[in-house]
Amino acid sequence: MARLDVASIPIRGACLVVCGLVLGGCLADGDDKPHRIQGDTATIYSSAPRHGVSAATARAVLAGERRALAERRGRVGGLRIRLRLLSSTEDGAQPWNPDLVSANAHRAADDPTAIAYLGELDYGATAVSLPITNEADLLQVSPADGLTSLTQRPPGRPRAGPERYYPSERRTFVRVTSIDLLEAERLLALAAGAGAERIAVVFDRDIYGRELAAQILARARERGLEPVASEQYDGRLESIPDLARALAEASPQAVVHAGVAGPGTGRLLAAIDRQLPGVPVYATSGILVRGAPIPAAPAHVEAVGPATSPRRAGYEAMRVALDAIDAAGRDRRLVIRAALRLAPRIDTGRLALYRLVGGRFSPR
Repeated sequence: MARLDVASIPIRGACLVVCGLVLGGCLADGDDKPHRIQGDTATIYSSAPRHGVSAATARAVLAGERRALAERRGRVGGLRIRLRLLSSTEDGAQPWNPDLVSANAHRAADDPTAIAYLGELDYGATAVSLPITNEADLLQVSPADGLTSLTQRPPGRPRAGPERYYPSERRTFVRVTSIDLLEAERLLALAAGAGAERIAVVFDRDIYGRELAAQILARARERGLEPVASEQYDGRLESIPDLARALAEASPQAVVHAGVAGPGTGRLLAAIDRQLPGVPVYATSGILVRGAPIPAAPAHVEAVGPATSPRRAGYEAMRVALDAIDAAGRDRRLVIRAALRLAPRIDTGRLALYRLVGGRFSPR
């Protein structure tokens, strides 16, 4: 069974103890917010990018969600289930748009027929939607967002605990992917196995890259590896030469890329290769999202990412929601409890190694 992150969350006081012993045990009734679906129709919202670098992955995820719902013939727990698709991107290359993610979550939270929210797909987007769905007592299931701080305090960022995402102080979130911390640990194991003792990290400016970089540096020190450089790539092509030179001056024996692929990714990798010829580059799963080939990139780049297909991830996310509704009926809070009990059975958190060949990543 994969190490999925469904353990207790350090929110506050007695809730810490109870959640640690009984998943979902903090879901006691304590306010007058409506949390039962009226009528015979409930809505599951799905938030995913329709445009940009993750659009193809999102289509596969949605296909899996639809398949799981079709297998139940659109009915479960005495309710007819209606699927509503929401886009988390506009035209452009960005993986997700925070304004759209927020709007999607608010739309679901404000809908009295909503019983679950499937999202987010991409790197750190759940940090925007989860506080909204949590306050509404709405189950949120992510097919692919591994952001560690959603469910535990990430190494290297002691102030980035999960309490910020749970204003209700109740756990309402399940994911069917492994946490990013496992990627960080796997990458460091690869670097150490190749004989590296000195590592450098380059990361992007978004929450995904910043949090992963902190975890990589913290875990590297624990392993006895020496972090010799940590550089942020701001997305500007003109900053790449200086960044690559700064990395080279530190003389690392391996470089870890922690960020989402973008238009400058190929140039960045090529510049690192010119400044540090022969030094291996390891990358987190964010580099795998780019649909087009990565131009001008060297061949010795390896990445760690989910072994599970996007279609399977979408299928499992919907299946968790449907099984929880089947077990709990029309009560949102009971659905959350059921989902938290069901989550440990999921085995979609395995990681795989990918190698850059001809500008594209392929399973090794």
